[in-house]
Amino acid sequence: GAACSKVGTTSVASGKTFTCIKSGKKLVWDKGVSYSSQPSSTKKIYAQPTQLSDNVEKCKVKENNNNRKGMANTLPSGFPSVTPLTSRTGTSKWALIPIDFPDLKGESKWRSRVDDQMKILSDWFNTVSEGKFKVEWVVADNWVTLPKSTAEYAIPNSVNLADAPNGPKLFTDAMKAADPVFNFSGIQTVNFILPKGETFIGETSQGFPWDEAVKNLVTNEGKISSFSIPGVFMDKPNKDYWGYWAHEFGHAISIPHVGKSHPPAPLYSGYELMASQDGPTRELDGWLRFVAGWLSDDKIYCKDSQKLDTIELSLVPLNSADSGYKLAVVPLSENNAIVMESRRVNKFSCNTTPEQNGVLVYTYDGSLSHGEDFLVPIAPEGRPTAYSNCPTPPMIDSLLRVGDKVSINGITIEVISSDSFDRIKITKKS
Repeated sequence: GAACSKVGTTSVASGKTFTCIKSGKKLVWDKGVSYSSQPSSTKKIYAQPTQLSDNVEKCKVKENNNNRKGMANTLPSGFPSVTPLTSRTGTSKWALIPIDFPDLKGESKWRSRVDDQMKILSDWFNTVSEGKFKVEWVVADNWVTLPKSTAEYAIPNSVNLADAPNGPKLFTDAMKAADPVFNFSGIQTVNFILPKGETFIGETSQGFPWDEAVKNLVTNEGKISSFSIPGVFMDKPNKDYWGYWAHEFGHAISIPHVGKSHPPAPLYSGYELMASQDGPTRELDGWLRFVAGWLSDDKIYCKDSQKLDTIELSLVPLNSADSGYKLAVVPLSENNAIVMESRRVNKFSCNTTPEQNGVLVYTYDGSLSHGEDFLVPIAPEGRPTAYSNCPTPPMIDSLLRVGDKVSINGITIEVISSDSFDRIKITKKS
């Protein structure tokens, strides 16, 4: 609908090709044609790399830091990967239970707050795991009332369950109240919903497989592995539940937090849901998919930096169903690597200016772990700030588009073409 200058001119944006057409006396862009519905003649053919990939095992860069023990060992930033305490393959049953209180009763139409959130959560996990992990929801029919007033369960800030005096009490009372009326058979995680307008939970409360309160609780049908309770913070404008649910359950299945969980925002927050559940890209990056085992070896291009000279390589967008490489890794040492992947705006994204379509180049530092900036995006010099309608601070627009390049440790990555996939050139300075 926006004005254009020449009939027949085409432009690519948001996964569509737009054509300049005449409408009355005006020249405007048409509604666009998605890549998947375009004739094959309009699509560039995916080309194999100019050099064969090395064995993917060479790109399983090792995590080597003092934190890789205890809880941090269940939340690896790199390899070797671990067996999670909660399974991240197959179908996972999730409970959704509304809880209210003698002094705060739940509203009648509470399902309107969560039905679409449950669907997009299921879609997100199915997408980022490439179908390896699916969520099946089991929803309670009615509000479950706890025995005490809201003041008895006040939790002002989101902290580890053991550090919140009322955290274990709220969780335990909620589970005991629900147990007689809800079947917990096969349930992995429980997501509680509070009455609309509550104020006694300032941020959130959640528990994981390693928390004593979670480990020690046994329902009539057995144990669960984690829980979540969104509070006032998650009910602010433009916020939603599904990103919070996905982020916290990510930890339960051994996916680490990238950067700090409280301000200042981690360097990677705009590009990773496990850095910031509020967006704007709401993505699970290729590196964390690789570590989790959700990205198969045939979709990972690996090249030892010692063997590198000049390579041209095509990257299929992370969430595309097309075949081809989705992640490129160039190890710099036993504990460091350059990582490259193709991004496209999708239904999980916020509206961002400029749009976040292009190639993301970032580094992995195995000397850092869960809660630290072990992944850092590399942006071309002078890049502007990107703004979104997500409730998050602005971020540097780090994506590379055609003609953009960045250099790290004598290795230059340049985007040379972009269509339904991105073609990059990787060059090592001689």
